[in-house]
Amino acid sequence: MTRITTTVQRVIGSVLPNSSITRDTILLAMAVALLPLFYLTLKNWTEAWLVILAVVSVYGIFRSRLPLRAFFPDAATAWIFVALAFPIVAVFISILIRGDLQSSLWKQNIDLLNGPSRLFLAAIALLWMNYKKVRFLDVFQIVSAVGIIVTFFFATTQQPGVAHRYTTSLLDLCTFGQQIVLVGAIQFLLLAFRPSRLRWVLALTVVSILLAAYMAINSGGRGGWIAVPPLLLLAALLYPGRKAKLLMLLFLGLLAVGGILAINKVFQERLTSIYSETQAWFAGDATAGGSGRLTLMSISWELIKDNPIKGYAHKDNLWRPVYQMDPARYLRPGFTYEETEYHRYTLCDTGEHNQYLHELLISGIFGIVALVLLLLAPLIVFLTRLRGSEGDFYTAAAVGVGFVVAFLVFGLTQGPFSYKVIASFYGFVIAGLASYNPRAAER
Repeated sequence: MTRITTTVQRVIGSVLPNSSITRDTILLAMAVALLPLFYLTLKNWTEAWLVILAVVSVYGIFRSRLPLRAFFPDAATAWIFVALAFPIVAVFISILIRGDLQSSLWKQNIDLLNGPSRLFLAAIALLWMNYKKVRFLDVFQIVSAVGIIVTFFFATTQQPGVAHRYTTSLLDLCTFGQQIVLVGAIQFLLLAFRPSRLRWVLALTVVSILLAAYMAINSGGRGGWIAVPPLLLLAALLYPGRKAKLLMLLFLGLLAVGGILAINKVFQERLTSIYSETQAWFAGDATAGGSGRLTLMSISWELIKDNPIKGYAHKDNLWRPVYQMDPARYLRPGFTYEETEYHRYTLCDTGEHNQYLHELLISGIFGIVALVLLLLAPLIVFLTRLRGSEGDFYTAAAVGVGFVVAFLVFGLTQGPFSYKVIASFYGFVIAGLASYNPRAAER
C-alpha cells in the first residue's frame, strides 16, 4: 500500500510539481495522465477524461476566487483560449443565420455543436492547467507510447473491402492512418528533443515509434504519409543540439523506408499513386482513386460559391443541390457525367475529404474563420515561444509546432475534426503544451 501511495505521489508531483496533494489535484493529474491512453481504441475514455478535466478546472477556478485576468498571464494564452472556444460560437452563429434554431432540428444542431463543444472544454482546461503550471511531457510520453502499443493489438482489418489495410473500429482507415502517424510523430519529436534518462522509457519510445510506423504503412493512409516529410524537415530545422545526431537518425529512417519500398509492393503502389492519380485527374481521368478526391473538392467548391455565408448544416442537405447542379460547372475536359456519378454520391454520403472545404460547406464563412483560428493561433504562439526558450519550454513549443503542422496537412485530404474524439485530443494536447508558458514561469 505504501508503494502504491508513493507511486501516486510521484506521478502527481511530476505533473503538478508546485501543488499539494488534494482530491482535485489527484483528479487533475489523473485526467492529464490517462486521457490519451486509449485514444485510438476506446473513444469514451478520451472524451470522458476531458469532461472530468474541464469540471476539475471549473471547480479550481471558482474555488481560487481569483480575478479572471489572473488566468490570462499574457496575450498568447488569450489567443489560444479564443482559438479553442470560438468554433462553438461560430457554429452557433451559422445555425442562427440559417434559421435552424428549431425544435425539429435539435438533433442536427447538437451534432454540429458536439465537436466544437469538446474544444470549448479544452479551452476551460487550458486556463487551469496554465495557472497550475501543469507539466505533462514525461507522463504524456509514457502514456502515449503505451497507447500506441495497445492500439497495435486493436489495429485489424475492420473496414469491409480493404482486407490489406489496417484500421480500428473507432476510425475509418484514412483517418486512422493520419492519427497513428500523428502519435508516432509526437513520440519521435519527444525522443529527438527530450530523450528520457530512463532506459526503459527510451526503449518504450523506440518500440512505439516502430509500431506506429508499421501500422501507418499497413493502413495505406496516404493522407498521413504526406505529413511525414514536413514534420521531419521541421525536426531538422528546430533541433537545438548537434544536427549530426538528428540527421543520422533521419538518414536511418530514410534507409528503412527505402527498404520497405523495395520489398512491400502494396506500400510502393500506394505511395507512388499520390503522384500518378493526381496527374490522372489533370489528364482527364475521373475514375482514378486519388483523382476522385479532386473531383469531390471541385464539386464542393461549386456548392460553396452558391452558399458561402450560411453553409448547408449537414451533408444530407447536399443531395438536392449536387444533383440539380449543371455538371458542366465541375467536369474537366475528358470527364463524362457517368464517370463522376460515384464522386457525387460519395460527397453526399461520406463527405468532401477536406477539412477546409468541410467547414465552408457545413458552417459557411464562420466555420472556416474558426478553423483557421484554431490552427494558426496555436502555431504562431508556439513559434513565438521558441525564441529564447530552452529545456522543456523549448520542447513543448517545438512539439506544438509539429502537432499543428500535422493537422494543417491532414486537413487537405480528410476531415479529422469531424470526429469528436480527435477534437478532444487536439484541444487537450494544445492546452497541455501551452501550459509550458515561459513568461508565466518567470513570474
